[in-house]
Amino acid sequence: MLARIKRLAPYFLLGPVSGPLLAGIVHNFRGGRPVLGTMYAVLLLEFIYLLPVLSAKYIPTLMH
Repeated sequence: MLARIKRLAPYFLLGPVSGPLLAGIVHNFRGGRPVLGTMYAVLLLEFIYLLPVLSAKYIPTLMH
């Protein structure tokens, strides 16, 4: 358990959501699972791009 925490700790410096997603990308590509790594990459891009865009669009609407 402690070894797993030490292995993933640097990724959590990026954030509580984006860190584990980046860890999933790295570990799956290193482990020979490029399809799963690509799925993590798509999810990370959606998180980085779509979350701020949709928040900026819908939060002012919800405030009224």
